[in-house]
Amino acid sequence: MKKRLICLLSALALCAAPAFAQNSSDLGTWSSIQLVKSFGAPYAMARAEHRSYDHICATECWFLMAGGGYNFNSWLKGDLSYEYWKIPSAGDLVQHKAVFCFTETLKREGLALALREKYELAYNPAAESFSHTLRTRLRGQYKGADSIFTPYLMYEYFTNLSTGKWVRSLHYAGTEISLGGGHSIDLFYMYHLYSTAIGTAAVNTLGVGYTFVF
Repeated sequence: MKKRLICLLSALALCAAPAFAQNSSDLGTWSSIQLVKSFGAPYAMARAEHRSYDHICATECWFLMAGGGYNFNSWLKGDLSYEYWKIPSAGDLVQHKAVFCFTETLKREGLALALREKYELAYNPAAESFSHTLRTRLRGQYKGADSIFTPYLMYEYFTNLSTGKWVRSLHYAGTEISLGGGHSIDLFYMYHLYSTAIGTAAVNTLGVGYTFVF
């Protein structure tokens, strides 16, 4: 089992590698705060996130999220949430999103591999239109028995379900840092590839997130 997890983690690293060969001319940041309240198997969650671009000089977007979920067993959980998005980079576009996802996690000692499938239904009130997106995310991580660090690699692929076309992909390398008492910080670098009207663009992204689980 441990060898199988190591092979899957290696495949994850190779999956992300081609993205780093692309050229990029932009730098951005993602910053977030997340709260998770556990009630045993069920849980509630809330999140606020800000994203910058244009060499960290402008706000790409920000959003607020609230939702809840359920841990069905030690390896499967699902959740449902609502997100309110404001996107200044697209002319102050507003979007409302209903998000539903399942996460499956395989663990062996300090190694863990998680697959998340997320469906997003987004409504644009200005255009009175809906969009459907499927996001597939693979995450591999390792945590030592006495370490506060949990380094990880992560890859996420976005598909427009209306057209069947690729929308964007996210390629992460980072670590979570446990501060004790349910507090943790997530630090990461992400290479963000996305589709535009004239081809493919990219952003180098630096991220920091704070999470409190209680």
